[in-house]
Amino acid sequence: MSYSPVGHLPVSYCINPWCPARQNIASDDCCQSCGTPLLVQGRYRLLRPLRKLDEWEPSEIFEVSDRGTPKVLKVLKKPALFPLFKREVETLQQINHPGIPKVNQDGFFSVAIKQRELHCLVMEKIQGTNLDTWLQKHGPIDQKTAIDWITQLAEILAIIHEMGLFHRDVKLTNIMLRPTGQLALIDFGTVRLMTNTYLAKVAGQRDITSVVSPGYTPLEQMNGKAVPQSDFYALGRCLIHLLTGQHPIDLPEDDKTGQLNWRDHTTQPIDNWLVQLLDTLTAPFPGQRPIDARSIIERVASQPRLDFSRTASVPSASGASRWADRWLDRWTKNWSEKRLFQMLVASNLVLLVALTVLIGLRLSDRERSEREQIVNLSASAIAVRSF
Repeated sequence: MSYSPVGHLPVSYCINPWCPARQNIASDDCCQSCGTPLLVQGRYRLLRPLRKLDEWEPSEIFEVSDRGTPKVLKVLKKPALFPLFKREVETLQQINHPGIPKVNQDGFFSVAIKQRELHCLVMEKIQGTNLDTWLQKHGPIDQKTAIDWITQLAEILAIIHEMGLFHRDVKLTNIMLRPTGQLALIDFGTVRLMTNTYLAKVAGQRDITSVVSPGYTPLEQMNGKAVPQSDFYALGRCLIHLLTGQHPIDLPEDDKTGQLNWRDHTTQPIDNWLVQLLDTLTAPFPGQRPIDARSIIERVASQPRLDFSRTASVPSASGASRWADRWLDRWTKNWSEKRLFQMLVASNLVLLVALTVLIGLRLSDRERSEREQIVNLSASAIAVRSF
């Protein structure tokens, strides 16, 4: 809930983007500045803007109260973008998945403001934080988290792509992390329908609206020729950002291939197979990337992984034992599966060498004993002959 600077009273915002003074006391029925009703459609009250109100932005986003239930309201200010806005609405209304905000059938409507029409979309308010904010607070993720998140996001993209759509604006600020650990992809205003007309436009290089997010957008999309594999490029760039803690535009690129040189910038060990997967996702050309989202999921699932989360902890009484437990837990988290495998092989080799040496020593003792027996027998035989 927002509060007014005078008296710290709850605020209700006016939906009119051309209103000179949009903050009102929540108990007011109409805007004290322009007279616009503050209760939109008789049910939605605007509590606070979710991003800075800017006259140059094509849309505004508010947290609203729907009879006590928090939701998100998106208001389109530029009529020229109505086809994109409507496409977002239709997409969200067709999908029922925890990784995608829900939109009810009555969540799309228009409001007339002094002979101007505002198109509005009300959707579920995803509880949690976006990954860009999360990264700033918690720092780079480890490989286990990366595997979990890339699987979740690939599943969401698979659902979208199988509906004949692709997102075109996958980036950290458009990915929300729920308290349950479930990721959700938001902002479907740039979603594109994969129709024969669209594919013909791409093939004929005709004008297509391009959406560009620096660091995440592939070259073909900058040129207005986005395809589903463009989402994979953005997905890979998101994971690289999360693993390194550095925005993709700040990482060095290979002058010959255009690939990011990011592996040396991670804070924790990353297995080669995951490095290769992310490099494949962010390949310069769409044909070099995975054919569909399901193949990404299958590729991740096929990799053998050790599960340290199920390792039982043994209670310890002494401080030394507790220190050892903490050291072991840190060690298992920081070492990659490949290195653990290498350590296992090395320990087995050491054990084999030790056994070989032990067997050799036992054989030497046996030979020495046999030689002593032969010497004793020979001495006894000489003594008998002398006698």
